[in-house]
Amino acid sequence: MRRYLIRISSVALAAALVLSACSESTKDDGKGSGNGDREPATRTTRGVTDTSVKVGGLVYDLYFGDARVGVQARIKQANDAGGVHGRRIEVVEAENDNNDAAKGLEITKRLVESEKVFALLPVNSGVFGGGDYAAQNGVPVFGWGVNPGFCDKPNAFGITGCVTNPSLKVASNALGTALEKQLGTSDKTIAFIGEDNDAGRGGIKLLTSSVEDKGFEVVMADASLPAPPDVPGDVSPFVTQLLKSDGGQAPDIIYLIATLSGTKISAALQAAGFKGMIVTPSYSPLLLGVPGYDGTWINTQLGMDPKVAANAEMLKAVAAVKPDQKLNLAVAAGYWAADMFVKALEKTGRDLTVERFLAALNGGGFTYEVPGVVGRSEWPGNHEHPVPCSAMTEVRGKEFIPTVPLACGRNIPVE
Repeated sequence: MRRYLIRISSVALAAALVLSACSESTKDDGKGSGNGDREPATRTTRGVTDTSVKVGGLVYDLYFGDARVGVQARIKQANDAGGVHGRRIEVVEAENDNNDAAKGLEITKRLVESEKVFALLPVNSGVFGGGDYAAQNGVPVFGWGVNPGFCDKPNAFGITGCVTNPSLKVASNALGTALEKQLGTSDKTIAFIGEDNDAGRGGIKLLTSSVEDKGFEVVMADASLPAPPDVPGDVSPFVTQLLKSDGGQAPDIIYLIATLSGTKISAALQAAGFKGMIVTPSYSPLLLGVPGYDGTWINTQLGMDPKVAANAEMLKAVAAVKPDQKLNLAVAAGYWAADMFVKALEKTGRDLTVERFLAALNGGGFTYEVPGVVGRSEWPGNHEHPVPCSAMTEVRGKEFIPTVPLACGRNIPVE
């Protein structure tokens, strides 16, 4: 089984950035507060008035565009209830960064320096080029922590913690836990195939550790698929490789980390007679009915069962802002990121500054959890590691059938 060493590149900033360049701050000798022994000396009130607090974010439209709807739905609930501590939440519509680091940095700087947002919400992108800038300037960030911008940064709060730490030294056994519950055993072989980029290679390394921790045997871990925007024209070489990965035989399970070619490879595997389990992380109603999607299992970090009470409430709120919106991962991620932000405002109290807000969240005692939907995160610890939970859903025809409710394992070291 091959192993990969991953190099995670970071976005170079053109010049050093200072807090005073992008926020309204004043010095205050301070008084005692409920969030620490002493009130922070600097009081940054960017985006805050007596009656409102402003947020804005960025998304990669191709995969996460519907996160806007989720955010709008949760913020409408909060505002309809009178806001948080008397403040309504004003939302600047999230911009599309097109998964481009330079554009992400540009959007982030504009939101902070021109729009004067208090926090970035949502951040749902594969790269988040503004991560270093936001960290250096103490800008709170909320979203789905699927990129390194959510890791090892005290200002960034992902609903699933730090999922892809650049060090690749910490993973979780969530996938292994969910598969074991799905199959009733871990005495199975697994082949992983992913895309030829940092995300694909890193994802394979983390997922390999996850299933090996539970006793599954990994017979292939290959990141050779063309990375987006490229797609493979002929998938037969990859299919042949997968079907012979277990000592010349097909493995029991094939996991596809393939954003644009997953259903094409899955359809080819099914046409070749593969009878094992095909797993994908892609939960999208747009794929229902597409050849290769039917008969697959979807592994998600969030519980997606619409019958779970919290999801039913979310869908009702979503329908209030967009009646025809279907449930997908982007909608859910946006809604729960906004819910986490609301809970953080509640925790901070009426006297709202950036410093008090971050102190309240990082001072110990701030947790976030949605039973059956989002696993428990504890801060500041989850700046460094993921929330070790996942769920399984089967695609049957044009339906999603939940098969394993949100199951939580543990965080593990990656060798």
